[in-house]
Amino acid sequence: MQADFYHYMVTYGGITPKTSSDYVTRLKFLSYDYDLNSSITEEDIRHILEQEKVKRQRRSVYASRKSISDFSAGLKKFYQFIKSDYHQLCRETIWTKEQAVNESPALTETEKQTIILARVGQGRFRSNLIKYWQGCAVSRCTKTGLLIASHIKPWCEATNEERIDTFNGLLLLPNFDKLFDTGYITFTSAGKMICSKLLSDSDREILGLNKHLSLIHIEEKHRYYLKYHRDFCFLD
Repeated sequence: MQADFYHYMVTYGGITPKTSSDYVTRLKFLSYDYDLNSSITEEDIRHILEQEKVKRQRRSVYASRKSISDFSAGLKKFYQFIKSDYHQLCRETIWTKEQAVNESPALTETEKQTIILARVGQGRFRSNLIKYWQGCAVSRCTKTGLLIASHIKPWCEATNEERIDTFNGLLLLPNFDKLFDTGYITFTSAGKMICSKLLSDSDREILGLNKHLSLIHIEEKHRYYLKYHRDFCFLD
């Protein structure tokens, strides 16, 4: 849920990626003591803040008065997210953008089909990624039936040209794809994997994320897309 919350704030809440990431970090801290889920109420939020006003005086982190106002801002954004029907908003956004492709007079029917199929990692986009990467872009696994064609700059945020650009794609095993898509991992301009601080050491061990993982190779044309992912998709 924290990845959805982050992307809701960035996409629909008008919040910068840095501030959104800070909100997520604070709420993760609170989640150790409180149930932050889809049933949270305004009364729950008031109770949490009252408790934290007392607790902050007995700890070394989040101990200032400002921490309480920061918690309050994050909890209120989280409450808005819970009430927003985020997934419906996403579906409506995707539908609107697919309609724009289908109704574009500048595109042929073949081009429209290619762009639409690319959204779900199919068609020519997937074929080109298989040809380019020859397997998983991280693990080198060559079982292409297991691999997912993933956009680096998300389809919804990309231009039509970017949506089918082979350099805007990674071929990944499902675990890497999910982590990348939800912002828990990203890659440097040199291709080295970076893990979100929201993943604990235990999480990383369970997921098989070690400090040596990287893209098997990288070209200059990848770097623009990877920077976008680091700046706007990654849960820092």
